[in-house]
Amino acid sequence: MNLKHMEALVWICRLGSFSAAARRLNTTQPAISMRIAELEKRLGIALFDRRARALHITPEGREFADYAHRIVDLVQEAEGRMSDRSQLSGRLKLGVTESVALTWLSDLVVRLNEEFPAILIDLDINLTQIVWRKLRDGELDLAILPGPAFGSDLSITYLGSILYTWMASPKLKLVNADGQLSANDFNRVPVITLSEDSNLHEIIETWFSSNSSAPRRVDVCNSLGVVAELTMAGLGISMLPPIIFSDEIERGDLFELKTKPDIKPLEFWAVQTSRHVSPITETIAQYARQASTFRFA
Repeated sequence: MNLKHMEALVWICRLGSFSAAARRLNTTQPAISMRIAELEKRLGIALFDRRARALHITPEGREFADYAHRIVDLVQEAEGRMSDRSQLSGRLKLGVTESVALTWLSDLVVRLNEEFPAILIDLDINLTQIVWRKLRDGELDLAILPGPAFGSDLSITYLGSILYTWMASPKLKLVNADGQLSANDFNRVPVITLSEDSNLHEIIETWFSSNSSAPRRVDVCNSLGVVAELTMAGLGISMLPPIIFSDEIERGDLFELKTKPDIKPLEFWAVQTSRHVSPITETIAQYARQASTFRFA
């Protein structure tokens, strides 16, 4: 019996399948099956009921899994607190959204490579809801994404906020007498934004509904950079962060629209589920806070 046997059992229980555990542990499903078979032989018990159509752990398996969870967590805690960081090895799965990837993610990764040179960082750049789902499903160790991020099963670290504003190409000539535009002034142009898996999509819907209005048409894609390119081409308006597209604004390819009601800054958080919190991930969350260029005021 060794730690790999117990890690296999722990991740099968956490993720609900042999294949998901194999992906999490960067191995194959047959290798996971072999570890469980070896563990059952060593213990002299059946950990899973092979007669059930769905994955079903036996009462004896559940009892041993409690021990396995505690052992794996203790080993991770001991490694994090007692080991020389330069000697720590393994793979850490970090999920982030594109706003972070386009601003200060590179600074964070440089810091992680310096502090944990033997740890491989798997980056997953994705839309907000997809990052949330992967975190909840145990496919990520840490997620950096916009909130709200609250829950008794979550450990969160505030990373500042970023402002999004409505932007357009000068080609559209979206101006009015007092300089203030409302949702009703946008009825003749499409809105370009990220898909419904991004919370930006929801923010836009809320902004229009607060004006008792609705966009004429919403065109979606899965890249903030593409949204900006389509906006600069004059194909519609979009909600974008000036901190990322300051060069395009300075060149005159994009300009910020003065609108009402105001748009609240979007808060970002480093989030872990309680079952994944470790000294290493807690340290990385603090490094993310230090690397963040978002506003803390």
